[in-house]
Amino acid sequence: MWTKRKLIGKQDYKVFKVMTAQFSYYSNTAEFYQIEAPHWINIIARCKDDIIMIHQYRIGIEDYSLELPGGIIEEQDIITAGMRELEEETGYTGTPEIIGTMHPNPALFTNHLYTLYVKDAYYIATNKLETFEDITVYHVPLSEIHRKIAHGEITNALTLASLMQLISRYPHLFDCSNE
Repeated sequence: MWTKRKLIGKQDYKVFKVMTAQFSYYSNTAEFYQIEAPHWINIIARCKDDIIMIHQYRIGIEDYSLELPGGIIEEQDIITAGMRELEEETGYTGTPEIIGTMHPNPALFTNHLYTLYVKDAYYIATNKLETFEDITVYHVPLSEIHRKIAHGEITNALTLASLMQLISRYPHLFDCSNE
């Protein structure tokens, strides 16, 4: 049986905090690490038969990644945060619906990732990128999503997980007959 943690230390790295905690399982006790990060959001914006995706430079891999728009939820309201990220990164807006939540990596992270689906996305303004955001917006046809996943063109695990939530909820959107 697990017992609640005893916090031993906490280091703040601005984007996340690393906590050292002591847990017990039956008579065994050990130190573990938890990464306390803010909640995240991915936005699947559908414009006609396309998904609005971004090609963004990512420091971790020192390369570009084809992924969904998204980011950190800075305010309490999930939908407001998602629509802000969508507009800032792509210039699109629409009518949002939360279609899922998940734990990005429950072995270490304490946060959630929410998936927002915007089924009627439309362009309203030029994107408003932050200083270190290097983003190109792409329209990816729904019919190409499976192929892009299979051929390693979409490799961001959180993007893949959010797309799986869309595929599971709305399988009729994806034309798999050409595979």
